[in-house]
Amino acid sequence: MSGSQPHLEIDDLHVYYGKAHALKGVSLSIDEGEIFGVIGPNGAGKTTMLNAIANFVDYEGTIRYGGTDLTSHSPREIVQDGLVYCTEDRDLFPFFSVHENLLMGAQFRDDDDAVQADLEMVYDLFPKLDQRREQEAETMSGGEQQMLAIGRALMSDPDVLMLDEPTLGLAPIIIEDINDAIETLNAEGLTILLAEQNSTFALRHADRLALLETGTIELSGPADEFQDNDYIQEAYIGIH
Repeated sequence: MSGSQPHLEIDDLHVYYGKAHALKGVSLSIDEGEIFGVIGPNGAGKTTMLNAIANFVDYEGTIRYGGTDLTSHSPREIVQDGLVYCTEDRDLFPFFSVHENLLMGAQFRDDDDAVQADLEMVYDLFPKLDQRREQEAETMSGGEQQMLAIGRALMSDPDVLMLDEPTLGLAPIIIEDINDAIETLNAEGLTILLAEQNSTFALRHADRLALLETGTIELSGPADEFQDNDYIQEAYIGIH
């Protein structure tokens, strides 16, 4: 997976909310085709990091994608570049149908045949969505809404899919559906940046991980190093 340069690189990233220093010099590099997990407690800065990559918040430092500095890119341009963010809040259109929400994910695309092919891909990936094409998003269960949020992100044709807490509040049977989808997408070559408080889920998938605590990367490395780390096992794995 490693190449001559990282696929996505974050260098000395700082984010402030007023006087609060939310990210304190975060640096990460993500290789093409891998799943990179960022774990840590609620409030550690995981969402802030993803918001910075999507250019939803002001930041100091450098974010490069494919060697290109993204500082001047708008959120729309970042999506068109191939970095697509599925937020923790899901941000669905509540009164739109499943099908309409999915089409909203393709609003910046102009190849109708490719959009149609991706629609069918999403319906194959999440059969429950196929069964509910005309159902309004607000009437769906939390798990179904999470599937729809991921499906809508996929409709933007991502090269890197950023997932923020995709298992939050979901029943185990739905988590298995999300699990299967992530494995399928990654097997097809999609790079995934996974921010998760559920460390067990992240460890199940990630090639490499970073532990983010109070805005600082405290540990990073291959997944097996996290599996063997006593602090990770006691502080994070034991709570799931």
